[in-house]
Amino acid sequence: MSSRIVLLRQCVLAASVLGDLDIDPRDDGVVLPGTPPVMVAWTHLDEALGSLPPTSPAARHRLERWLRLRRAVADHGQLGASVLARAARLVALPPDHVEHPGPAWVMESLPGGALDLGVGVLGLGCDPDRAAALPPGIAWAAHAEVSVWWPQLRTHAERMGELTVARLRRDGGRDSVLRPVGGCDVLALLASTALRTQLARSDGSGMRALAVPSRGRGWFDLRRVDPAFVVAAWTATDPMERGAPRPLLVTTEEVALAIAGGDPARYAVG
Repeated sequence: MSSRIVLLRQCVLAASVLGDLDIDPRDDGVVLPGTPPVMVAWTHLDEALGSLPPTSPAARHRLERWLRLRRAVADHGQLGASVLARAARLVALPPDHVEHPGPAWVMESLPGGALDLGVGVLGLGCDPDRAAALPPGIAWAAHAEVSVWWPQLRTHAERMGELTVARLRRDGGRDSVLRPVGGCDVLALLASTALRTQLARSDGSGMRALAVPSRGRGWFDLRRVDPAFVVAAWTATDPMERGAPRPLLVTTEEVALAIAGGDPARYAVG
C-alpha cells in the first residue's frame, strides 16, 4: 500500500468518525453500504482531493461531502441525474477557495479573475440552505451532462440578482447588506449583470468596493469595506464558508480582488 493511499485511508476514516459516515474501507477503495452498495476506488478519492493535503481538515470535509453526495446519487439509481438537475444552482468561488473542485469544475470565469463559476447543488448531501460545488466525479457517476444545465442556471442567477436590485432600490439605500436569494449566495449573485451594474453605478463612480468575507453576507458601506475588517472577518469565518479575503472591486463587467494593502474604501463613496 502506497504512502498516498495510507494518508487517504486516514482521511476517510477521520471523515467517517467525525461525520458519522458509514463506510467499509478495502484495499482497493471504500465501500458505501446501502442499496446498492457503492465501491469508490482510491484513485477517485485522490482526484476528489485535488491539491489538498490528505492530512488537512479541509480534505476531511471535502471527502465527507463527496462520499455523501456519491451515496445520495446512488440512492436514486437511474434518477440520479434528474435529482442533481433539480437541485442545481450556480456557485461562484475564488480560484483558491478550499471548496473549489479544480479546473474541470469551472464553467466560466468572471472577468477580473476573482471568481470562478460552476455548477453546484442545493440541499443534497450537504447544508440544505446553501448550494455547494458539484464535483465533476459525482456528475460523472450520475451520468449527468452538467453543461446542458448551464444556460438555465445562468438565467436563474441573473433573476436572483434582479430581485436583489429591486430590494436595494425599494430600501432606498438604507440597507447596504447583500444576502443570499433563491439558493444563490452573495458570491453567486455577483454573476448577475443587473446587480453588478446597480452596485457600480449607484454612486456615480462606475466602481464599488464590496466586502464579502463570508459567502452569506456582503457589505458596501464604508465601515465594513475597510481592508482590516474584511481580513479579520474572513479569518474568523469557517474556511468552507469564507468568501473573499480582501474587498472586491465591482464594475458592470468585472469583479476583481483589491490589491493587498490598498485603499478600496475610496471607491465606496455613497
